[in-house]
Amino acid sequence: MKKLSVLFQTAAITASLLLSPLSSVLAATPADTVSQEKTEITFMVSGTGDYAQRYKESLEEKLLDDFPDIEITVEAYPDEQYYSTLNTKLSMGDGPDFFRIQSYWAGPNAVQKLAPADYLVPLDDLPVIQSTDKNNTDPFTYNGHIYSLDDGSMILCTYYNKSVFQKLGLSIPQNWQEFLDVCETLKQNGITPIVAGNKDSYTMQFCLYQIAASQVYAENPDFNAQLADGTTHFTDPGTWDKVLDQYLLLFKNNYVLEHSLTMGNSEAIERFTNGEAAMLFNANFTYPSLTTAMGEDEVGAFPLPANDVGQPVYTVISKGNGTAVYSRSKHIELCKQIFNKLYAPADASATEESSADNIWQIFLNLQEKGQYTNNCNQGWKGDVEWTLEDGLSQKIAGASISVNYITAQMQKAYENG
Repeated sequence: MKKLSVLFQTAAITASLLLSPLSSVLAATPADTVSQEKTEITFMVSGTGDYAQRYKESLEEKLLDDFPDIEITVEAYPDEQYYSTLNTKLSMGDGPDFFRIQSYWAGPNAVQKLAPADYLVPLDDLPVIQSTDKNNTDPFTYNGHIYSLDDGSMILCTYYNKSVFQKLGLSIPQNWQEFLDVCETLKQNGITPIVAGNKDSYTMQFCLYQIAASQVYAENPDFNAQLADGTTHFTDPGTWDKVLDQYLLLFKNNYVLEHSLTMGNSEAIERFTNGEAAMLFNANFTYPSLTTAMGEDEVGAFPLPANDVGQPVYTVISKGNGTAVYSRSKHIELCKQIFNKLYAPADASATEESSADNIWQIFLNLQEKGQYTNNCNQGWKGDVEWTLEDGLSQKIAGASISVNYITAQMQKAYENG
């Protein structure tokens, strides 16, 4: 019996030794699997084409060294679809961890509209926020809390094909009449002056705000502030009616490539780079795409000179967009750490490299002289820009509505906001 007992003990010990590695693996598998799983962090942005992939790669380059255990997912939508999709997701409690917002009142995803709805996480306690001056925090502040930081200045501009201008001996125009003369010269030489992707109606703002800078805000820099106290109105003669008249004149004179209302922004950019038009109203964030397609030597930019003869030209430079953290994210603390890394100051070499490009110097010179304004809609409550774009779309399409009707609707939208 003793021998049998010893045999059973030996067998038990042997079995234990044989099974222990397997049981150890089985026991460890769930824990190890969990430790190897990455945390998905989702971003939502506005963009078309391969923008989501490019944005993802940019984020990975910035973040993965410091956050190797995250998996970045990016969703991108065309601008107007972005607004509607974002607001639907936020209202249903299914928003992305990070999403793009605009400063002040600008657009449906503006901080002044989303913060009161409790969709945004206050970021006041982050070191990168605390070390940033008020110029960069004020555009994203609501009720004493800061929800994002500016990604960099947005400059609205008029791009032009340098080769075409040189071939016809054209110089950069200095006032509205000279700009019209340039358009007429191009037209008479069989070249379409301007291409516009107004199917994406927000692109109208690229031109309209440049006109308004010289025609409204140069005369009255406080126009938006006075809208709030009722001392100015969109219906005031010689203000927005003049802006709309100048914009519509480009269509009346056939200076804009046909069918702009059925052409999106991406197609308009492609047609410009293909040489189908000499000019394009857009912004500085489009410059890399243009130079990739055309080369730096072919792309120029100037502030649209909507000013009257003898009056100064004004440009549009704004604190534009930022990234916000969703208040119902499952990873708020991690997202705050990621935000702090995203907005950490760039190193000196990156700053030096980005300052090498002088195409924007003419705009910065005007800013230094005070001859600039912000994007107009940053001071507009309600759906003024949508009302403006809708009215102009109807007018371009041939509807029998007046400019005064459009400005009256803009005023109504502001007051309803």
